[in-house]
Formats: sequence, C-alpha cells, structure tokens
Amino acid sequence: MFVRGDWTRRGLGRAILDTCAAAAKAEGFTSLALMATLPGVPLYQAFGFKEVDQAELTMPDGVVLGGVAMERSVD
Repeated sequence: MFVRGDWTRRGLGRAILDTCAAAAKAEGFTSLALMATLPGVPLYQAFGFKEVDQAELTMPDGVVLGGVAMERSVD
C-alpha cells in the first residue's frame, strides 16, 4: 500500500487496513500477513502487526529496499 505524499497523515492508511481486516474476518481468515517497507513499519505496528522476519525487496526498476515481514491476528 502506498499513499501519495500530499495525502499522508489523513487516516487513509488506517482506513485501508480497517477495511482489509474487516473483509478478511468476514471471509473467515484468522490472521493477516504483509511485507512492509521500513518507512511503513510504524503504521503497521500501530495497527497491531508484529515483525516476523526481515528481507530485501527488489522493485521493478531494480532498486533494493529493506523490508519487514509482519503478521497480526484478525481479531
């Protein structure tokens, strides 16, 4: 998930995560998993995600970013 810079800090990320969590719960999922870029980790931690692993993410243009695998319960 990426939010354009001039739209950050308006609750859009949280709204997207809330919607995804509600949809997952309605479909019977018990957990959520994602790969976060380092700048996104605080948002996901605030939403209850915990770090489970670290990795490198290679973008389509070849740029390599640090990443963090994260999980949380749907509850």
